[in-house]
Amino acid sequence: MRSSTLAAVAVFLCVPPLFSQAVPAPASQTSPPQTIAAEIHAVETGLLPPVTVSGDLHPTRSLTEEMSRRHIPAVSIAVIHNGAIRWAHAWGTLNPAGGPPATPDTLFQAASISKSLTAQAALHLVQQGKLSLDAPVQTELKGWTLPQNTFTAQQPVTLRELLSHTAGINVHGFPGYATAAPVPTLQQVLDGIKPANTDAIRVTAVPGQANSYSGGGFTIVQQMMIDTTGQPFPQIMQSLVLGPIGMHHSTYQQPLPQSRLKEVALPADDKGEPIPGGPHIYPEMAAAGLWTTPSDLALWIIEMQRSLSGHANHVLSPDMTRTMLTPIKDNYGLGVDLSKQNNIPSFAHSGGNAGYKDFYIGYENGDGAVIMTSSDSGGWLWPDILRSISRVYNWSTWKTTQRSTISLAPSALTPYTGKFSTKSLGEIEIALESGHLQANLSYYGSSPLFPSAPNTFFATDTQVELRFDSPDSGTFLVDNQSIPFTRAK
Repeated sequence: MRSSTLAAVAVFLCVPPLFSQAVPAPASQTSPPQTIAAEIHAVETGLLPPVTVSGDLHPTRSLTEEMSRRHIPAVSIAVIHNGAIRWAHAWGTLNPAGGPPATPDTLFQAASISKSLTAQAALHLVQQGKLSLDAPVQTELKGWTLPQNTFTAQQPVTLRELLSHTAGINVHGFPGYATAAPVPTLQQVLDGIKPANTDAIRVTAVPGQANSYSGGGFTIVQQMMIDTTGQPFPQIMQSLVLGPIGMHHSTYQQPLPQSRLKEVALPADDKGEPIPGGPHIYPEMAAAGLWTTPSDLALWIIEMQRSLSGHANHVLSPDMTRTMLTPIKDNYGLGVDLSKQNNIPSFAHSGGNAGYKDFYIGYENGDGAVIMTSSDSGGWLWPDILRSISRVYNWSTWKTTQRSTISLAPSALTPYTGKFSTKSLGEIEIALESGHLQANLSYYGSSPLFPSAPNTFFATDTQVELRFDSPDSGTFLVDNQSIPFTRAK
């Protein structure tokens, strides 16, 4: 089942096989319903892998087929074009076992995308003079104290460093808490006291020296914002960000009120099985606690875009928004990943909680997209969706790479079959199936391998390459890394 909001017309539209409910949109976005429906169809039937093979006349894939192959119960998408929501659409069901269809109003956990909105709210408090970007955080904390050590003696931790992952703080992320499990207080999380399931949040490197992603750092920010305002964190976010922008479906409440669970796409693991007990609970709200929809996140992206151009200041001034989008280290700003390709800057963030994988991107020229999924395997799907959106709307980024392949006889492929070991990626298993190599690439999944040279093979589902020095050893190339492998004994 699929449902959509066509944000360009104020009529009901039925275009088999999808049923869509339309809502009004700004005049600049008004388009014939057939145009919007055609764009949705082009996106959902045009998924592209990161790599395609030259001469392949049919490299695209269907979204519903990929959802089935990867065991993803629900996917929801919002596309932004020319500074407005072009359309929003959902596929699949609320429950991994079936049931009611997902709609554009279905709630998903935003996971680490929460950090972007938290950073914006913290900067609003800076703008009001209630917090400082560059003062030592111990001067802002009241309900908890960050232990000082030899690292902080060299450089104190600041809010700017916490928001940019340069504070030298540990604890990369949070697994959350199952529904029936005891949930720690914020102070227990900060100090790693049971029932907290993560380490105490501490400074483990000299602040300001390097980028090291830390959900722990954003948990300190959560405590700072509570101490500064005297309000519960969900209330802070509602009054500073969600309410002013009009994100009416969204909340940082953890756990989500029982009355709203009927709005939720229930999470699944990478086999499509329900996460036991349903959505995990995240007391680390600033880092991972947002419940939202793609349409609501699209409104947030548009607010950022309009603020940059001086046309909106519901949360931040243009200057403060520019501060947020200024890289600190390794192309990370304050709560956002930053990029600039073909002179078009963008801000983005991914998110992954138990049973949820999400991504948003906003371009400063007024385009963007939000993709939310209810499965641990959604992280393999949203990049393919984004490449389809890029193709339909002629973006200059998120393009597929085309590679040439050569023909090798099965006898030339057989020596490269078997099990191979790596130190950091576990085991690689390669088999010969129907005259072609098929590989299980550990974390990178299962994929056919295509020969680009007699001893070199590439995958299409992910950007990895295997180069054999001999039938028993070689190098695994991925993410600008060269990882040696040898035949398993």
